Order: sequence, then C-alpha cells, then structure tokens
Amino acid sequence: MTRDEHVDAFEHTMQLSYEWLREYAEELGSCTAQLAYRCLRAALHAIRDRLPANESAALAAQLPLLLRGVYYEGWRPSHVPAALDSVDDVYDEIATVLEGGPHAAPRDVLRAALSVLNDRIDAGEIRKLRHQVGEELRRIWPEPPLGAPPAQPVV
Repeated sequence: MTRDEHVDAFEHTMQLSYEWLREYAEELGSCTAQLAYRCLRAALHAIRDRLPANESAALAAQLPLLLRGVYYEGWRPSHVPAALDSVDDVYDEIATVLEGGPHAAPRDVLRAALSVLNDRIDAGEIRKLRHQVGEELRRIWPEPPLGAPPAQPVV
C-alpha cells in the first residue's frame, strides 16, 4: 500500500488511541502497552455495562474510533444496565476478565480509566455519565472541575 492509499481517519485514530493508551498506562503505573490495553478494555466494558444504552452510546461517541470499536465489542444494546450492589461488583468483574494473563489490581484498573475519561472527555458529558452509573460508582468517579475546558474533538 502506498502512502496515497492510507486513510487519514485511520492514521488519526491510531495516533489518538495510542495517546489514550499511553496516558492510561501512566495512570495505571509503569506497564506494557499490552497490559494497559487489556486493563483499559476491561474497565471500559465494566463502565459500559452499567449505563443505559443511550448514555453508553454517548460515551462511545467521545472515544477515538479505534477505542470505540473496543468499547462496543460484545455489547448488547438491549442489555439492562447491571445492578450495582457495591463497587466491589465492578472490581470482581474486572478481576474475572483479567484472569489468566497479566493483570493489575482492579481498583487501579478502574481508577486509571476514570481518570483518563475525566481528562479526555467533555466535563458536561462526564457529569451526565456519573449521574447514570449509580451512587456507589459515582463515589469513586471524581467529578470534573467546574469550568473544565471541553475535551478536544474526537475523530
């Protein structure tokens, strides 16, 4: 394939996705790109599965195209959001997904994902998402600062 045959949108989403992954790896603590990917995927799915379909789609729209595909992998839009008896349910889900390979502490996995989402997604959207996830998860998801600048547009 020649340079003229490259698709700019694909190049851009690769660059953005790696930026997100690098930021996530830094938040998680020095780790490989493969481990960061596994952990970010597990955290995004755990968050996704606790949102109503319309809010889940709103979050996906804020992700780079490549990460949007990762986010939607295995998603069932008709799925009713998982009940959240405690945030430990989320940690258990993340631990189960990460079984059998390199892993990190589920608390750190989720905390790092929430931090990156707060950094990369529009503060107004974060506030809406926090409202939808339930009180237990909302307690550990930091509120974005008032007056936070809008996130950069995602392609």
